[in-house]
Amino acid sequence: MAETGKYSVIDGVAVMLLHHPPVNALTPAVILALDTQLTQALDDPAVSEILLIGEGRVFCSGTEIAEFNSDGDAAPLAELCQRLEISPKPVVAALHGLALGPGLELAMAAHYRVAHPATQVGLPEVKLGLVPGAGGSQRLPRLVGPKAALDLLLSGASRSVRDVALKGLIDRLDDQPPLKAGQAFCRSLRDADVGPRPTRDRREALAGFAAYQQDFVRRRAQIEGQPETAPAEIVNCVEAAALLPFDAGSEYERAAYEASVVSDQSRALRHAFFAERRISQTAKPQAEGLTLDTVAVLGAGGLATQIAAALLLAGLRVDWGVQDSQLLHDCHTRLRQTLDQTIAVGRLDTAGRDKALARLSQGLSAEMVTRAGIVLHAARGQGAVPVPDRTPRLVCFAGGVDQVGLRFTPPVTLSRLVEVVEGPNANDAQLDAAFLLAQKLNRLAVHTVSGGVTIAERMLAACHRAADALVDSGLSPYEVDAAMLSWGWRRPPFQLRDLLGLEPTASLVRAKGAQNWTSVIMAAGRRGRGQGGGFYDYPTGQGPKPSRAVLGAVNAVRPAHRGMSKATAQALIVAAMANEGARILADGWAAYPSDIDVVCMYAMDFPRWRGGPMMAADLMGLFTAVRAMNAFDHPDDAFWEPHKLVNDLVKNGRGFGSLNG
Repeated sequence: MAETGKYSVIDGVAVMLLHHPPVNALTPAVILALDTQLTQALDDPAVSEILLIGEGRVFCSGTEIAEFNSDGDAAPLAELCQRLEISPKPVVAALHGLALGPGLELAMAAHYRVAHPATQVGLPEVKLGLVPGAGGSQRLPRLVGPKAALDLLLSGASRSVRDVALKGLIDRLDDQPPLKAGQAFCRSLRDADVGPRPTRDRREALAGFAAYQQDFVRRRAQIEGQPETAPAEIVNCVEAAALLPFDAGSEYERAAYEASVVSDQSRALRHAFFAERRISQTAKPQAEGLTLDTVAVLGAGGLATQIAAALLLAGLRVDWGVQDSQLLHDCHTRLRQTLDQTIAVGRLDTAGRDKALARLSQGLSAEMVTRAGIVLHAARGQGAVPVPDRTPRLVCFAGGVDQVGLRFTPPVTLSRLVEVVEGPNANDAQLDAAFLLAQKLNRLAVHTVSGGVTIAERMLAACHRAADALVDSGLSPYEVDAAMLSWGWRRPPFQLRDLLGLEPTASLVRAKGAQNWTSVIMAAGRRGRGQGGGFYDYPTGQGPKPSRAVLGAVNAVRPAHRGMSKATAQALIVAAMANEGARILADGWAAYPSDIDVVCMYAMDFPRWRGGPMMAADLMGLFTAVRAMNAFDHPDDAFWEPHKLVNDLVKNGRGFGSLNG
């Protein structure tokens, strides 16, 4: 087992060194080691102050998320925090790098805090569907006030210790190494004969309840209607800190934490976290010494423009080639407009735009490939362009892939997802180059093995096929969407279809007796949101509105309306998507069910707090999913038949999560 702590006494200061590489995560073993060190320091008459520091680059990154998947017990850390807080000897925490989640809770239990000016602090639990479990929601308001505490807790983001709103959190900024900074602070306490200062007893930041009571009202109004439950519980916890004695508030927080850690929402959000981390850790180039500074983008058009912009924003040099020199000016104009849109949303300034454009070269395609480390085909008609030997060529536009393709989720400049499509004749050098490029672009690179169709395309097609089947059965498109909206999907099937444009789904094959409702609507002259209207009308300045014309076209084709509950509609959509995911796994397109979940969360805006369709099916229960599909009377039998993998998992009492490794 890795060493989890080191202890020493230097000039009367007991140094408790948190040592758990690489980020000093607070595992049960680490907490036990710190507790043992604390006992040793308290029992030693030669010790007058206690200093808590972290070894390496950070103080403490929090806890290992895997701990939540066991018993999720926060009691040992809460007890350690309590012991630190009631210590009769002053306890100082010296922070550097990061102090996040339980790590910050530990620091707040100390009597004093000194920090390097570059330190970042945060309580990211809300992103995992959790509330703090070791007093974070009770001590933070006592140090910085309820407003700043809610800002930090509800955002889940890390903030600089120099942030003026957090000034009560840190007692001194010191740019020395944490050991020297902490020792100097301990000496200053000793010289001034200053003793312990328990955070639990501090109430100066809570003075004047009326002044911030309205903030609680405002926060609740902001989160009202949100499906996530953790934000509301966090507001309740901070309010408890303001109104209740510390012990009572801590008991409230503990109960809220214990409820959140076993909730389906937190299980799904933790699954999403692990799924993304697995992709980040496994989708890496294997070849050593591989470099990539210049990328050639071939082809004109919107996709090429978006890719070129994304590459420039990532700090890469771009050699943009086209077959017709007359297109160069228009390409440059569109690229500048794309970068200007990035300025408009606050992700870039004019100086950054000018620096990005300075890294751009343009010319004919054959001239632009000579110095590139990788060549991206961003439009058709570039296949005959000669490329230097051993320079990887990747295809970025939709269609067949013989070797390796990159499929960016639109908009390319904003989305974090890219599928690396491994075709039948791919080689390792091409795959390495693709993963390296995704790494430089800070993208989640999902490895897809297919002839060109992506996981996103296949899952989207299954979603639309299921939604069409529900309309076949008598629901209106708006009832299908309403069911999924109430389930938490902000872009349900038919609204999503309108947003993406109707043409891609119009040609999808349906079984005999089933309708492709996109083709029916397009026959009525509707093309999608960007072309005036699709399944919905889009009045100027308003959101999507149900269309009488669409209802008329639907009712003229399908059989009489049959009732179906929202719960049944929701179960069928989720079950159908998970069933398609099982087919994808069986076909060898994806390595893990969690990869499919990540694709759906980013490419289809599937609710993150549902964890993706594979996780959602697990939470619903695969037996329930199988029953729903078997009970659904629809002519598309092959589509609704539960896949063998699903049946096998049910038979063995397992879920898709058991396949994630």
